[in-house]
Amino acid sequence: MKKVIISLLIMFCVTGCWNYRELNEYSIVTGIAVDKKDNEYEVSVLISNAPKSSSDNTSGESQIVVYSGKGNSVFEALKDIGLISPKELYLNSFSIFVISEDVARDGIDSIIDFFLRYSSSRNKFSVIVSKGDKAKDTLKILTHLTNFPSQGISDNIKATSNLQGTITTMNFDELTSIILRDGINPVINSVYIVGDVKDGSSTKNLETSSPKSYVKIGNFAIFKGDKLVDWATHDESLGINMINGKISEMYLNVDYNDGYIVIDTTSFSSTVKTSVKDNKPIVDIDLNGEARIIEVNGDINLQDSKVIEKLQDKCNKLIKSNAKKAINLAIKNKTDIFGFGLNFYENHPKFFEKVKDEWENNLGEIKINIKSKLVLKNKVSSKNSLEVIHDK
Repeated sequence: MKKVIISLLIMFCVTGCWNYRELNEYSIVTGIAVDKKDNEYEVSVLISNAPKSSSDNTSGESQIVVYSGKGNSVFEALKDIGLISPKELYLNSFSIFVISEDVARDGIDSIIDFFLRYSSSRNKFSVIVSKGDKAKDTLKILTHLTNFPSQGISDNIKATSNLQGTITTMNFDELTSIILRDGINPVINSVYIVGDVKDGSSTKNLETSSPKSYVKIGNFAIFKGDKLVDWATHDESLGINMINGKISEMYLNVDYNDGYIVIDTTSFSSTVKTSVKDNKPIVDIDLNGEARIIEVNGDINLQDSKVIEKLQDKCNKLIKSNAKKAINLAIKNKTDIFGFGLNFYENHPKFFEKVKDEWENNLGEIKINIKSKLVLKNKVSSKNSLEVIHDK
């Protein structure tokens, strides 16, 4: 009996899955973009296995193709692409989803609904908003360092989110989770094209050491619910990430007398506490961190402890200023992009239940206290670099 069972198991394993299909039967989608055209959705897919299977492919030949389809829904537009693509679309491995500005302003709830229901997609892809350009055009710009434009954008977001304070990662699951909760709204990275789309989509863009066109990560797109309402500036984006605790590393230019210094944070954290006093909401934001001076321009004596104290004070004033700019942006657009309301809901549920209907309309009435304690740690060299050289 045991032999029979073992034989059946072996037969089951070697026969494979009943619905197994060869990968080369599919068009592998690595990026998706959604635009509006003639009051319909225009969905574009970046296909990664476009080249012919030939051993004599020439150097510089494009390794990708972008197909577009139209429809009243995302699903209908994808089916329209099916009339063009010689293979079935495989949506389980794409890494970038680009939404055009006009689609984002109209609302992305139906798009979110489709990907939540569509079982053939993996919901870990990054979501970005195309500022000023067609979303599909961002998928066409060829780059030297990656095989596919979608991979280039995805890698860029991951790298810069750890190195610059104005970028953050936002995948589809995170976006959906935020939109479905009360008391918080999303901010999403933006991208825009530098140069001409035709130049960037040509293989000639890969044949020069100075590309004529490329995709650049921009500042935050600010949402209220599922709709884009505004664009953040550099300082506002930095302030948003400061408050939301999304800073891994950031740099600041700090003016001093007729020169300036540049600092680079080695650590940074944010603590947001909420309280209610006399039936009024209070938010206390504590920003803490350490930083080092990485550049000095001008006659600045770094050996003077009083100078270091002044520089440190200027750094903290600049941090508070950026945080206040971010808060003012949220108040102006009546959108809680910091999750203050969610914090009140979790810690003061009875209070939030009474005010939640008008919460975002009354953001300006919240008493918000901001403290910043950044400490300059510059023990490696307390002198300007050129002074050290001259002393030798």
